Amino acid sequence: MAKALSRAIDRSAALRAIFKSPPALHLVRTVRASRAVSEPLRFIALQLVSERAAEHRLTGSGLRVHLRHRTRDVDIFKEVFDTGYGPGVYEPPAPVAAALDAKAAPTMLDLGANIGLFGLYALGRWPGARIHSFEPDPANLPLLRRAVLANQLEHRWRVAGVAVANQAGALPFLAGLFAESQLAAVAGTAARAPGAASLQDGETIMVPTVDLFEQDHDVDLLKIDIEGGEWSILTDPRLASLNANVIVLEWHTSGCPERDPRAAAARLLRAAGYSEQQEAHDLGHTGLVWAWRGGG
Repeated sequence: MAKALSRAIDRSAALRAIFKSPPALHLVRTVRASRAVSEPLRFIALQLVSERAAEHRLTGSGLRVHLRHRTRDVDIFKEVFDTGYGPGVYEPPAPVAAALDAKAAPTMLDLGANIGLFGLYALGRWPGARIHSFEPDPANLPLLRRAVLANQLEHRWRVAGVAVANQAGALPFLAGLFAESQLAAVAGTAARAPGAASLQDGETIMVPTVDLFEQDHDVDLLKIDIEGGEWSILTDPRLASLNANVIVLEWHTSGCPERDPRAAAARLLRAAGYSEQQEAHDLGHTGLVWAWRGGG
């Protein structure tokens, strides 16, 4: 029936105007996203009429997530979890999955934790995982910490309210932009994601920074999604000294010192010894790549 309806819509200009209008597409995407939570009707209602934060229980893992409805939180939620479009973007390549699945308690660093969606995905995928998350935006931090507390994971999920770079100190930061909050030095230098908050809506604040290379980076998985801040790390000569077995990186055109950020990210990772790579997606202005060292 669904295929027949799809064909009918494609053949009829009137039906296309109805079913492919922004309100209709929003409803369809909302319904698909609701599949990832245990109370889909409540999720749909909140997403259609409310901008408040609400708690939901994830199907499968049973973990609790807190989302600000009708914001970019829900867009990122759709990307991370399987909501009818296929596997989430963090579904690892087969060799990485096999290595992590073999560990009872894989260790992970989460740079740019936002509201904790990657952490919740990882803990659902690897229930024994131990995670250290970093998130400097004071608007995102309460939801991230609420996720840790709501799931009683304080013993295995640590949160630091700081930015991660290749130096310790403090840097100007554009806050209040949901998933697009970023260091002010890279803000506005590239295309914005569809639905992303306007840079003018952000507030520039000073945030403390820590040096990644001075942290405990002897981990199984390092996730980096810091909205252009990744380039100071990728271009640091110490990158080859990282002890992370696997890196999953979301690269951005923002802050990239070269014209082709996709090629630059792949080359810099390869030069640091992460010779095995698999691209998860490439949206032009951003993309996700898994990288790991050859030979295990």
